[in-house]
Amino acid sequence: MARIESLSELEDYEKQKEFERNYQGKNKVVIIIILVAVSLLLGLIVYFISNALLKEEPQAPDSFIGEQISLSDENVQILYQYVTYGTEGTRNQKFVNNREVNLSSFTDQEKLYYALQFAQVEDFEFTGERTANKEKIYTIPTKTIEEYTKLYFGPNASYKEYPTITYPFTFYINKMNVGTMKYNSVRDGYDTTFTANQSLAEKKNTIDPAYGQLISAIRTADGSIILQERVVYTTLRTDNGLFAVDIYEDPERQKLLETKGQLSESDLYQFDVSITGYATTSIVEYTFALSGQTLYFEKSRIIS
Repeated sequence: MARIESLSELEDYEKQKEFERNYQGKNKVVIIIILVAVSLLLGLIVYFISNALLKEEPQAPDSFIGEQISLSDENVQILYQYVTYGTEGTRNQKFVNNREVNLSSFTDQEKLYYALQFAQVEDFEFTGERTANKEKIYTIPTKTIEEYTKLYFGPNASYKEYPTITYPFTFYINKMNVGTMKYNSVRDGYDTTFTANQSLAEKKNTIDPAYGQLISAIRTADGSIILQERVVYTTLRTDNGLFAVDIYEDPERQKLLETKGQLSESDLYQFDVSITGYATTSIVEYTFALSGQTLYFEKSRIIS
């Protein structure tokens, strides 16, 4: 430090020291403010980064609809037959007439009807007995029919024995395919005689109450398959000695799409409806759920 020679120099020295102390104090305050600001800024940055890293991303809506399946796929065709199969060349109307259909919608007779479409020749065993007309009596166990009922309607399906049913099978026994079946409690099965021959493809001189076209088949994430079918509905009536067909969009037959008139009886044999000719129709959706390796009918509904 320099030597102070006079009072004035001492005063100047004290002023300089005071200035330095003030400057250093202010400088420390500024530094502290800067450090606090930097700390706050760093804290905010860390918070936002951590929050972004740790925060769970909101779940996007499940946009998975399913895997589109070809309409010509064998499984699709089999399932479609499940809901269109009918005797005497006509389909069963329950699926296309009822707004909603599930297991509870079916009677015991109807359950038996659908179960028997899985029946095979080997299911029927000759009892060794014959009717008064010398016709062989065969039997199919109730247990087998129960298995077929579950095959169609799923593992929760059950039914009560129905006394008598006549059923046109897709196979022949003794060159006959129409079986008359009567429940036999002693054998716990259905005694069956085959006494008629009927072509399932036989076309009668009448129109179908509904005409449909399969338009979509989708396999969902849980293995279910959903089919969609466009359907129109018809009513046959006489028209000045001829016939007319009213074609409707809905099963209640309130929305008329078209009328085809002046039809002769012979026209009815070859009458058909082109679904693609109509911009609006009903759409029936069929859901087949998966149980193990088996797809069974779960429900159907008319969605438009």
